[in-house]
Amino acid sequence: MEPFKNFINAEVVRTLSKLIQEAYPEFAHKRFERNCIATLDELELKERAIHIGEELWEELPDNPTEAIDIIRQAIQPIPTLKEDDSFDGWMFMAINALLSAHGLEAFDASLKLLPEVTKRFTAEFGIRVFLISKPKKMLPALKRWAKDSDPHLRRLVSEGTRSRLPWGEQIPAFIEDPTPILPLLELLKDDPSEYVRRSVANNLNDISKDNPELMLDVVENWLQAPSKDRIRLVKHACRSLIKQGHPRCLKLLGYGKPKLSVEAFQVTPNKITLGEKLALSLVLQSKSSKTQDLIVDYKFHLVKANGQTAPKVFKGNNLSLPAKATKTIKKRFHLKPISTRKYYTGENTIELLINGQSLAKIPFSLKVP
Repeated sequence: MEPFKNFINAEVVRTLSKLIQEAYPEFAHKRFERNCIATLDELELKERAIHIGEELWEELPDNPTEAIDIIRQAIQPIPTLKEDDSFDGWMFMAINALLSAHGLEAFDASLKLLPEVTKRFTAEFGIRVFLISKPKKMLPALKRWAKDSDPHLRRLVSEGTRSRLPWGEQIPAFIEDPTPILPLLELLKDDPSEYVRRSVANNLNDISKDNPELMLDVVENWLQAPSKDRIRLVKHACRSLIKQGHPRCLKLLGYGKPKLSVEAFQVTPNKITLGEKLALSLVLQSKSSKTQDLIVDYKFHLVKANGQTAPKVFKGNNLSLPAKATKTIKKRFHLKPISTRKYYTGENTIELLINGQSLAKIPFSLKVP
C-alpha cells in the first residue's frame, strides 16, 4: 500500500498553485512551486501539509484577511462533495495547516473559509485551533452550521468538536468539560444523514473516555422512545464503555447480568508464534427461561516488555441466546505485527467477557522471533 504522504506530492503543489494564481494574478507561482517541491520528499504527511501551507502564506498578501479571502476564492471552482464521496483533494490538508497556524489572525475571514473547505474535503483539523482559543466565539457559528442543508457542514459541527479526534489536536477544555458541545449534539442526534449521526456517536464516544457518567446521562435521555437510527447511534457511541463492561452502560442498552454457564472454553493451539492464528471455541448453556441478549468479548492480557501484562479487548459476537438453549461460538484471531501494538514472548491470558462479566480465562503462550 502506498504511504499516505505520497498523496501530497508535486502534482498537488502545482494544482494548488494554479488555483491561487487564477484568484490572485500577482502570485509568485514559480517560486512557490520551487520552494515547496525542493524538500517535499524529505517530509512525512503532516510535515508536508505544514510546509506547503507555510510557503503559501509567505506568497500571499501581508493582510491576513485578504490572504484568506484569496484562498476562499481560489477553491470555489472545485466541486463540493456528494454525501457518499470519499475524501480527495489532498491540497486541503495544506489549507487546514495554514488555518491552524494563521487563521486566528483573521477570524471572520476564516469563518467563511472553513465551510468551503469542509464541503470539499474536511475542515475538522483546521477548525480545532478556533475551538481551543475562542470556543465561546465559535459556538454561534457551530449552532448555525448544525442547521445547514449541507451534511458535510453539519458533520463539521460534531466531528470538529471531538475532544480526542484521531490525528487532530486535543481540545483540553472539552476533555475537562464537554457540556458546551452537548446542545450541538442534541441538534444532530436525529440528523437525516447517517454520515452525520455516526460522527455524533464518535463525539459521544470521545466524551465517554473522560466523562462517562455525563455521557451516559445523555444516552439515558436519548433512549426515551428512540428511533431505530438513534438506537444504532447510541450503541456505536457506547462501544468503549461496552468493551470496559461498564455496568450502567450495559444496563441502559438492555444487557443484564447473564444467566448461563460456560460449558467449554478452549484455545487451539495453546502455543503459537507471532504471525500465526488462534482458534477459540466456547459452549454456552442458558440458565434462563427467557431469551437473553449477549455481548461476547475477549480480553487479551498481553505480555509487555517489563514482563507485566496489559489488557486489550477484542470484539466478539452480539447474539440472542434462547431460553435454556445451548450455543457454540467459534472465533479466530490473527496475532501479527502491527504498527500500533508490540508483542513480546511470554505467557498470555484470554478472558471471556459476556455482558461485561468475566466468566472464564484460558492461557496461551506466544513466541516472538
